[in-house]
Amino acid sequence: MRYIDSYTVISHDVDVNDNMKPSQVFKYLQEAAMHQMWDRKPSYYDFFFEGKSFVVTRMSVEILKQMHQYDKLEIGTWNCPAKMATLKRSYDIRVGGEVVVRAYSEWATADIETGELYKASDVDFSNYEKGDVIDLDIPKKFRIPRDLEFRHVGSRHIQYSEVDMNGHMNNTNYPNMLWDYIPGIERKEVTSVNVRFMKEARLGSDLEIFMAQAEPSFGGDPRAEEKYVFRSTAGGRTNVEMVFGVRPTPDPLWDKLSGYRR
Repeated sequence: MRYIDSYTVISHDVDVNDNMKPSQVFKYLQEAAMHQMWDRKPSYYDFFFEGKSFVVTRMSVEILKQMHQYDKLEIGTWNCPAKMATLKRSYDIRVGGEVVVRAYSEWATADIETGELYKASDVDFSNYEKGDVIDLDIPKKFRIPRDLEFRHVGSRHIQYSEVDMNGHMNNTNYPNMLWDYIPGIERKEVTSVNVRFMKEARLGSDLEIFMAQAEPSFGGDPRAEEKYVFRSTAGGRTNVEMVFGVRPTPDPLWDKLSGYRR
C-alpha cells in the first residue's frame, strides 16, 4: 500500500533545460515521507522531541523520464520490512499515471545525545503504509573501484542555510552541490543518482570534493551514457559517495537561449 502525496513542480525546481534539478527530486521524495509521518504518526517532530533523530545512510534514485515546471506529481511512498537497525523505504513519482521516478532509501534512528542506534523493533511505525522493496535498474548498494582516478574539483564551507534541525548539511543539498561539477551539464540530463552517506557535515565545517569519470556500465542504469563518481571529505574522512548517470538532453534549451546570454 502506498501513501500518496501530490505536488506541482514550480519554476525554481528546474534547470535551464526545464528538467527538474536532482536535489529537488530528493526533496519531493523525502517531503512525501515526512507528510506520511505527519499524517500517520508518530511524526518526525514527535521523534525529534523524544530525543530521536533519523539518519539516512543510502539513497538510490532512477529518473525514467524528466519532470518539468508545472507538472502535477503524484508521489507514493511506503515502509519496507526493516532489518536490525536499518529502516527501509521505497518511493515512486507518477505524472499523468506514468511512473517517472523510482527510488529506495535506508535509514537509521539514533539517539540525538549519544548517537546510539535504535533497533527497528524499538520504534513504532505500525501506522505507516507498508509494502515490498521496490525494484530498480540501479543497485541499492555500490562499491567504488579502487583504481578509479579522482581529482580535486572544489571545496564547500557549510553555511547556516544548508543545515537541518540536527545542525548537519541537509542530505537533499548534496546532489545539486556535486551535479554542478559534471562537465557540460548544461547540455545533459540526470538519469540516476546513487548515494552513500557516511559522515555528517556540521555547520561551519569544510568539505573537499573529488570527482572521477567511470565506465558507463558502472553501477547499472541502462539509460545513462556517462557516469560520474563523487567523493566528499569532511575533516579528512569520507563524508558522501555519489554516482550520477547522465545522458545528453534532447534539443537543449541552453543552446536555443544562447543569444540571450551574450
